[in-house]
Amino acid sequence: MTKISKDACFPAATVAAQHAAQLAANKTIRLDIEGQHFHPLEVMTFFRRWPRSFLRNLIYTLIFNAMFAVGFTVIGVLMSRQPTLAQMVALFGNNLVISNVIGFAFWAVMELIAPLMKKINMQSFFTVALFYAVLGTAIVSVSFFILAQFPGYHKMMKWIFTPQQLITSFLISLVISLVIATIWRNRVNELAGQITLAEERTRAASAERAAVQANLRALQAQIEPHFLFNTLANVTSLIHTKPDEAKKMLEEFIGYLRASLDTSRKSETTFAKEFAFMQSYLSVLKVRMGNRLSIVVDLPDDVKQLHLPPMLIQPLVENAIKHGLEPKIDGGQIKLSARLHNDRIEVEVVDNGLGFQSTTSDGVGLKNVRERLEKIYGARASLVIQDNPPRGTRITISIPT
Repeated sequence: MTKISKDACFPAATVAAQHAAQLAANKTIRLDIEGQHFHPLEVMTFFRRWPRSFLRNLIYTLIFNAMFAVGFTVIGVLMSRQPTLAQMVALFGNNLVISNVIGFAFWAVMELIAPLMKKINMQSFFTVALFYAVLGTAIVSVSFFILAQFPGYHKMMKWIFTPQQLITSFLISLVISLVIATIWRNRVNELAGQITLAEERTRAASAERAAVQANLRALQAQIEPHFLFNTLANVTSLIHTKPDEAKKMLEEFIGYLRASLDTSRKSETTFAKEFAFMQSYLSVLKVRMGNRLSIVVDLPDDVKQLHLPPMLIQPLVENAIKHGLEPKIDGGQIKLSARLHNDRIEVEVVDNGLGFQSTTSDGVGLKNVRERLEKIYGARASLVIQDNPPRGTRITISIPT
């Protein structure tokens, strides 16, 4: 028994899947740069794991605010003289309230001016950092003013909008803006590199896919003139000796050509169409061989609408006729069938002719089928040639659904 199954470097189906995946990745990367709902925590890789959404940014803002509260609490503790635990807790609570008011105010403003931010982010690095610093100073000052209206925070009114408060807020905002802008600029450069790489892979995949398709068309085209010349030669030989048979063969051949127009130039067809096409093909051979050729076709309903490459079966049938049945004096039977087994389809071409010969696998037909299976399916397809006791050959193609 001989089994033919090889890996293909770039099977057409795999290349198409890779092409679609690369386009999707490319689109995701672009949305990552230009999309809305960016959050400052995304400068850290850990926080880029989850897709952007309102809920995610709400949680991120709470975390971001808590980080600032912890930072300012640590600064306050270091500047104090041995504060008690109660004082540290109170300081943290106070800073957490202030951080949340400022943080959510900043988030709300950023959501409101999102269309403007696309233009701002296209400016120079220091222009962007300065913009955020000024915006941060304004938001902090307004937030302090709002907080001063609530009990426990009235004392803030004494220093809100003073030069000291404005300068302090501006410097803090500027430092934070510079840090975030620097990290995000590196992130943008990284994403730009990924876009370039994705585009190069897309171009390479497109070129490879075009080459594979051209090769498949060339392999498929090899079948047509081979059968065409053989049939015309037979018609020519019958014109003077058996004109009625020549006429019948020519009529069957015209029917075959009509049937082939719908499938032979497509990348795939259905089993129903391919088996109808093969019946037209066998009708031509039946005229030539007469009663020496018996034909059995078996195609279950659950297979009829499944897909396969066009003209994949014809070389197998032609091989069975040429090497098995035609050289046999009394001819024989050829059976064409297909079966669905789980997620695979098995196509069988069985004859009771002279049997498998060493030269059979060296012909153009089987070589063509092997190459097409390899390029389309890679290791997922197989072609098996077996003896068909008591006499004949069984050829089985197995392909995924």
